Amino acid sequence: MKRIVAVILAVIMLIFSFSLPSFALVQGYFIYEMDGETAVITAYTGTATSLVIPAKLNGIAVSKIGDSAFKGNTVLSSVTVSSGIESIGTSAFENCTSLATITLPTTITHIGEKAIYNTAYYNKESNWKKPQTDSSSGNIGFGNGMGQIPWEDIAAQDLEYLYLGTNLIEISFFGSYSLKKGTRVIADGAFAGCDAERVTLSNTLVAIGENAFKDCKSLKEVKFNENIEVIGDYAFDGCTSLETISLPDKYIEMSSTSFYNTGFFNNSNNWDNNVLYNENALIDIRENIDIIEIKDGTKYIVGDSLGENDAFIPETVLKISDKAFADSSMVTIFGYADTYAHNFATTNNIYFVDMGNLTKGDVNLDGKIDRDDYNILCDISVTQRIPNLIERIAGDMDDDGTVDSIDVIILDLMLNDMPPSRLKGDVNGDNKVNIDDYELLVNIVSTNEKITDNVMFQRADINEDGAVDAFDAIHLDLALNGIVALI
Repeated sequence: MKRIVAVILAVIMLIFSFSLPSFALVQGYFIYEMDGETAVITAYTGTATSLVIPAKLNGIAVSKIGDSAFKGNTVLSSVTVSSGIESIGTSAFENCTSLATITLPTTITHIGEKAIYNTAYYNKESNWKKPQTDSSSGNIGFGNGMGQIPWEDIAAQDLEYLYLGTNLIEISFFGSYSLKKGTRVIADGAFAGCDAERVTLSNTLVAIGENAFKDCKSLKEVKFNENIEVIGDYAFDGCTSLETISLPDKYIEMSSTSFYNTGFFNNSNNWDNNVLYNENALIDIRENIDIIEIKDGTKYIVGDSLGENDAFIPETVLKISDKAFADSSMVTIFGYADTYAHNFATTNNIYFVDMGNLTKGDVNLDGKIDRDDYNILCDISVTQRIPNLIERIAGDMDDDGTVDSIDVIILDLMLNDMPPSRLKGDVNGDNKVNIDDYELLVNIVSTNEKITDNVMFQRADINEDGAVDAFDAIHLDLALNGIVALI
């Protein structure tokens, strides 16, 4: 008999092992997988009616209740989520039709769409609250200190909202809305498709879920509070009337999609060289760019904003999302040593180029100065294309702030082991060709001054006709204005 039981158990274990993903881990009736150094609960196989979801499994901290983890469990009537757990996934408790009591900790910052849909708690009419009307003012209030707000042509009985503790789960309404005092989290999709024109967020709010205000096309104003920490993916997607966004001066965990397809996003005036900023935060880039030159003064870079593009990150940046780059192994960060950008690159194994240590002439950053660099400068000079950041710094041989034919000549002289003193147009011998040389040459020509220094004569005889005269001054003037090249 024991043998038969053992065989049966072995078969059950074998079947069960095949039914689980190879990365699945088990403690008791909880099935979980690793997300970095924390655990995500993916399923529950027990039959308990009252359940405490633990903060740790096998000594590993639980951070999330995964998508559909308890979906369809009709036995559960009460669930308590332990402190430390931060996220409840999409449909996590959907169709748990006996689940009437759900207790969440204050550590929760994300509640997925339909997380408690069709539970006993969700279906209980008394859990859905209606606003309170003030006949004297004609306004509609939301109780619990939420205050009064104007509401035109809307009947109070048409408005309902569902909270789970301090977390707003869902609302059905039209008009404007002020969140209840004490609200901490807006669940995924809570306001999706609403007709609200303005929403005032409570000072206690820390997180706005994914798709929370999606397609609220009439929404014109959202007042963000200073305590907001998270704005989910596509939170305001499709809010085409939302043209102004005023975020607090702090880092907020969000992505490039959080304000996608809003009036703010769609306004071309808000884009600076194909980069979208909001005050001191970089939100998104419009297309692939050779090197993204993030403007000075930028403090924060949000998730999914930089893609697979190389980026120059100024010293003013204080925080970069760990998800800013799509593939850190494929990008280069350009910046300055001992800055946040430098530390971020080191921590995330991203190749870093110290802009304070660039070698003049090494335009392609291959560690040597050769004809490849010369050809790049020639291309810039001939086609008059706008050089990228590295080309402007490493290719500006005379440090005049531009990359032009003069820089090409200087690099050519360098490659031919000829001193910069041979540079045509450098009349005063300072290894630059600029207005100072033109003025000196004009003075020499106008006063008929004789040049006795042979090297200086060669630099001033620009057309190489054996004389220093007005023709050389004219040629230099044209060269400085980009009309002709120096010989």
